[in-house]
Amino acid sequence: MKRFFLLLILFNLSCQLIDQPEEIPSFIHVNDFSFSINNSNQGSNSEKIIDAWIYINGNLEGVYEMPATIPLHYQGVKNLSIYPGIKRNGISADRKKYPFYLPYNTSINLIPDSIIEINPSTEYEEDLFFWVEDFEDPQHKFQSHSTSQVDLSILDSPESILFEGNAGIITMDSSQFNCEIRTNELDFNQFPKNLNIPAYIELNYANNFPFSLGILHKNASLPAYQNQALITMIPTFEDSVIWNKTYLYIPDATSLYSSATEFDIYISVINDNNQNDIMILFDNFKVIYRP
Repeated sequence: MKRFFLLLILFNLSCQLIDQPEEIPSFIHVNDFSFSINNSNQGSNSEKIIDAWIYINGNLEGVYEMPATIPLHYQGVKNLSIYPGIKRNGISADRKKYPFYLPYNTSINLIPDSIIEINPSTEYEEDLFFWVEDFEDPQHKFQSHSTSQVDLSILDSPESILFEGNAGIITMDSSQFNCEIRTNELDFNQFPKNLNIPAYIELNYANNFPFSLGILHKNASLPAYQNQALITMIPTFEDSVIWNKTYLYIPDATSLYSSATEFDIYISVINDNNQNDIMILFDNFKVIYRP
């Protein structure tokens, strides 16, 4: 009989443990980030923030594509931090917190089964190095390579195909095979060669033909620049112009050349199928790193 009562007590306890009611989550709804610049040296306020990295009291709760309604198994007053996230090199499988955007920090009172709407904002962190080409000046900062059959021009109309003010443009026809433009900037020699030290190219672009963007590198034993591609951009449009923005990770290329003493950037177009009516547009070309 004692054994029976003991088994009955254990059974009741186990049922109580199993039948514990589920904790009702609290919710936040995170809208898209707003982004602003602090001064004109930072260029345009164009951005392509895709993800929200959610932290509660310093703990990562998850990464969500915005806008998103997010369940949180907390209640009461908590510290919320939301870090802006991007697709590095435009790759969906390579989603990262963008290191040069500040997190959005606030305090929230989480209530089970209720939704708090969040409108996060961000800006660049302080003391960054910026190199900006927005094509608003009469002369742009790119130079054509000696083998290039085509130059980069500045386009100021029609407005229907422009992004923000003027744009840089490369056009080619079937008689033109090669275009290569380059920077010539001493500051780019400071590009980090450590894969874990961030440096990015931000770029708005529209193209109906592929183009490559990469890093030029040389050292004492290489008297001429060598090309290292970062990425080949697939077309964004066929007929009507469609703009895109990307964030390109410079150390993906520079980390391969630890002995390099000089760096620059190049853009290359190879018209190997003799295509006509090639059009490639650029705007808000930025290079950003921590000096």
